[in-house]
Amino acid sequence: MLTSRIINSSGGKFDSHDITKFFYPNSANPHSFEYPPNHLFRIQGCVDAEGIKNPYFYDELGNPCFIVAKEGQTTDLTFGRFSECEAYVASDLAGSSWEVAIFNFAKENFSYKGDSGSCIFNAEGKMVAFLHSGMPRGMSSHVTFGTPAHFVLEQIRKRYPHADFNRVTFSDVPA
Repeated sequence: MLTSRIINSSGGKFDSHDITKFFYPNSANPHSFEYPPNHLFRIQGCVDAEGIKNPYFYDELGNPCFIVAKEGQTTDLTFGRFSECEAYVASDLAGSSWEVAIFNFAKENFSYKGDSGSCIFNAEGKMVAFLHSGMPRGMSSHVTFGTPAHFVLEQIRKRYPHADFNRVTFSDVPA
């Protein structure tokens, strides 16, 4: 289980109303998002491969979309528009990778150098991807790439079949 402190570590740049508005920019989207009173937003579970391909929210113009967030080392809490299109990135130097794309939300960069490895999550608190890299344009990144979380967890479980990513308590006694 991951927990992200979504306001305090961001220097208070967003209040609960702002965060709700970012996640649900179209008032026609019914939502049950409630900002946690202790400022801790639990990240639990992940969006599966099928879920990544089927956006079920709408942006302010009524277009299907996913809004995601991440709290990075460099940029703190930022929001982005997740593209349901998967990218297969091939490079002669680094091999190849399976990525998803996240576009900047509004004028703010979704990510910058130093944010790699950040968990990208949705309003339901599910992991969507892990930030891998950005595509720079001048002094900003207009596209961020992430490795799908369901794929990362599958790879970890191949090596560690009893890995549990949804624990909420810990004990010394094995289950």
